[in-house]
Amino acid sequence: MKAKDQTALSLAASDRKSHAAKKNALRAILIFLATCLAFVLLQCYSYACWQDNEVLSYVTYVAFLFSPLMGCVLARLITREGFRDGILWPRFLGNGKAYLLALLIPTFTGFLGAILSALFLGEGLIIKLEGGSRMAVLTILLCFAQLYYVAFITAGEELGWRALLYDKLEILIGMNGAVILGGFLWGVWHFPVLYYLGVNFGKDYPGFPFLGILLMCVATVFLGAPLWLVRKMSGSVIPACLFHGVVDSVFGGFLTLFLTQDVASKNALWVGVYGFVLPSVIAGIPSWISLLRLSKAAKTKGYTK
Repeated sequence: MKAKDQTALSLAASDRKSHAAKKNALRAILIFLATCLAFVLLQCYSYACWQDNEVLSYVTYVAFLFSPLMGCVLARLITREGFRDGILWPRFLGNGKAYLLALLIPTFTGFLGAILSALFLGEGLIIKLEGGSRMAVLTILLCFAQLYYVAFITAGEELGWRALLYDKLEILIGMNGAVILGGFLWGVWHFPVLYYLGVNFGKDYPGFPFLGILLMCVATVFLGAPLWLVRKMSGSVIPACLFHGVVDSVFGGFLTLFLTQDVASKNALWVGVYGFVLPSVIAGIPSWISLLRLSKAAKTKGYTK
């Protein structure tokens, strides 16, 4: 067989393989999103019925956090992909940098958010906690002490978004498309807690809840970049779970250093903007660039082989 014919056959086989991968990726995405949508509707119904019952509302909230995990499991089972990629293994060896970034990036982002909130709201960088710096250190330590518990809960999200959706979107629409569309879907998924609980931005602002949803999507698009970066660097979803756990456990703790509860409540929208959205963008841009470099290096390595 001539070299030209062999090349043509090789390209045809590669095209068939790529088409099959995209078809399976789309199927997995649809199963995942259908599962998440079902839980979003269920949560909205639950909050509408039980909004005065704090216990049931909390149970509903925790169950909702695990809906991406359920979507991931269903998608991987139905498409028969399973978990052969080993994404659930910690893979500590050789991935110390990914784990270090999973701790440092959200810690830096949370502290930056607290500083920006205090400065823009005119509160100054004066510790507001009773007990001063001593209490501040204790508060931060307590936040980190609950990290593993929070990381376990946020694993319900990461085992869906970063362990399935982003990877499948990359197959279909590339790296940039995955970051943008994946982050948008992740942000919209938060609608029930934004609307019923006023998470991150409160409820008392013009354009509620649409402005809050838009701001949330901006934050999740950019915050999704470093989360996916540590996932891609390690080949494991565990660093992303750890990263997300730091975000959910320490962000609020840092804010209490410089803002009183009264000030934070009255300025919930701006605290959300300065303390969450803006720092997410600042952390997301270099992480996004690193993702693109990582992707380019992987393609070059694959081409070289």
